[in-house]
Amino acid sequence: MALKPALNAAALAIALLTSFCGATQAAPKVLIIATSELPPYVSASDQDSFLSELLPKVAKEMGVKFEFRFMPWPRCERAVEDLQVWATMPYVPTPEREQKFLFSEPLYAKQTLLFYYSPTDQGYPRTFTTLEELKRFKIGGVRGYYYEALFNEAGLNLELTTSEDSSFKKLRAGRVDLVPAVDSVGWDVIRKNFPAEERAAFHALEKPLAVGHNYLMTSRSYPQTQQLLERFNHALGKLRRNGVYRQVAERHGIAVEN
Repeated sequence: MALKPALNAAALAIALLTSFCGATQAAPKVLIIATSELPPYVSASDQDSFLSELLPKVAKEMGVKFEFRFMPWPRCERAVEDLQVWATMPYVPTPEREQKFLFSEPLYAKQTLLFYYSPTDQGYPRTFTTLEELKRFKIGGVRGYYYEALFNEAGLNLELTTSEDSSFKKLRAGRVDLVPAVDSVGWDVIRKNFPAEERAAFHALEKPLAVGHNYLMTSRSYPQTQQLLERFNHALGKLRRNGVYRQVAERHGIAVEN
C-alpha cells in the first residue's frame, strides 16, 4: 500500500513531463517575417503592398498570425540566418542561399529590366547577349540584391545604394547609366519620384536581366520550419485555386500567371 502514492507521484511527473514536451513542440502561433520597402509588392503603406494584404490571408489558412518587421534588405537575410525571425520575403534563390535557407512555392512571377534615363533615347543598346557587353556602363542597384554577384562576376562597374528610390535618383542625376529593377517596381518608383516630363525620359532595355519568381525564405535551422513551410505552401496554393490570390494581385496591379 505504501507504494501507491509513489506510483501516483511518478505517473503525475511523467504526465507533466509529457505535457510540457508537447507544449514545447507546439507550432508557434505568431511568426515574424522580416521585409523592406518594395512597392507594389511589399510596403509599410498598405495600399502599396500586395504581400502585406495577401500573407495575412495565408496566415489565417495556416491558423497562425504573421508579424511584419521592416528593416534594410541585408538585415532581413541576417535576421533569418540568426533565427531572429522565421522568414523574409520576397527573395530570389542563389546557390549560396540554398545552402542555408529553404524557399516557399513562388509568391509571384517577375522580370527584371535594366532601366536607363535618356531624353533622346540615344546611346544605349536595345538588347545584349552577355553582361560583359555592358562594361562601358556604370551599373546602379541595391546592395545585397541577387544581381550583385552576377555583376561582380562579369566585372561590371557598380555603384550600389540601399534602396530602389535612391538607385533611380542616381540614374536620373547621371551618376549611373543602368539600374536593374523588377518591371513593376521600377515603373512604380519612376511614377512616384519624378514629374511627368522626366518620367517620359526613362526607358528599359528590351532584353530582361532575369525572368523568374520571388519567394519566402526561411532558415533550415528554424524550429519546425519544414512543417511550417509545407503549411504555408498549402495555404498559398488554396488561395490561388479559390481566386483570392488573383483578386488581391489585381488590386495592386500585379500580373498573374495563368
